[in-house]
Amino acid sequence: MKAQRALAVVLTVGFFGLVIVGMGALFALFDHRIWGYVVGALACAVMAGAAVRAARSDNSGGPSGRPGAAQPRRQPSAQRPAGSGRPGGGGRGGPGRASPSGRPGNAGRPGRTGRR
Repeated sequence: MKAQRALAVVLTVGFFGLVIVGMGALFALFDHRIWGYVVGALACAVMAGAAVRAARSDNSGGPSGRPGAAQPRRQPSAQRPAGSGRPGGGGRGGPGRASPSGRPGNAGRPGRTGRR
């Protein structure tokens, strides 16, 4: 396990070095190599901060990662109403519609009429 962690550290440091040097080379095209190093270092600091924050969160708060975030309650399947949950009917095309997209030409995707 220690070797895996050491390899992860070496690869991460190498990646961050590549980002910093790459940004320096990119900014050198515009004669501002030092600013490229600064931007690269800031990008690496943001990535490292996000990794630390993600490692410290306990993921009990759901998708947002915040522990106090409110989660919507889902109804058990026996209590849910039948249908797709979309307005306009239960089926894919809806009641009384000519095609799945509701347009002539049977394109099947919104915004496409099937005619060119």
